[in-house]
Amino acid sequence: MSWGKMFKRANSYAQAKAQTTLDAHADPKVQLEQAISELQAHHRDLEAAASRVIAQDKLGKMRLAELSTQEARYTKSAVAAQQQGNIDAARTFATKIAGLRDQIQGLTTQIPQLEAAAADARQAVSESAFQLQQKVSERSTIRAQIDQTRMQQQMAASMKQVSDLTGSGNAPSFDEIRQKVAGQFAEAQAQTELSSASPEVQEMHVHHAELTIEADAILAELSAGTAQAAVEAGNGPPDAATPELSAPGTIHPPVAEADSEEEGSAAAKP
Repeated sequence: MSWGKMFKRANSYAQAKAQTTLDAHADPKVQLEQAISELQAHHRDLEAAASRVIAQDKLGKMRLAELSTQEARYTKSAVAAQQQGNIDAARTFATKIAGLRDQIQGLTTQIPQLEAAAADARQAVSESAFQLQQKVSERSTIRAQIDQTRMQQQMAASMKQVSDLTGSGNAPSFDEIRQKVAGQFAEAQAQTELSSASPEVQEMHVHHAELTIEADAILAELSAGTAQAAVEAGNGPPDAATPELSAPGTIHPPVAEADSEEEGSAAAKP
């Protein structure tokens, strides 16, 4: 393969790749307007070409009509000159008539072709106008589809963000945070379980249980003393030798000192 062909192939490949990249990143609405503009430009070019073809058909017919008129006039003049006996003038007019008839015959053969070309041009313009009208009518539908596609893409992206819950930067995802918290909770439970099985903790539990039993015994003893005091209070005054039980914190008057004072007062009387 020659260098020229290799360069041409590489250039074509580069152009195709650039076009593909451009199409992938281009705005569909902009591309749609470009396509409509190209169709409109093509339609204008087609109209211009068709107008030239149709104009040739019209010019051919106009020329044919003009030649036919000249032939009729020269024929009339040749007949008049011949009637007047002016053979030279009649021959001149006859020569002109012969030339006109030659042109008329050529145009008569050409005009059907011009008419067919003009008809094809009109048909092409009509079809192009119809297609252009359809494309322009479809433009609003395509623009709506583009908007719907963008909305669906945005919704899909939003749903993906909601499912991933990934923040901007290096923020962890929702699933990562949940797994991290679950791991920390399990580790804390394991540490608590291991700590509760240690000798120190077991000894603390035993000591706490002993204190609880001792506190229950004290409460039972206090309850029994209170009941005994209530029974004695119902039978008579309590014995001096037996101290009266009362609630903790109750202050009793000094009984012994009161009795000694009464004895002293009795001895002083005559």
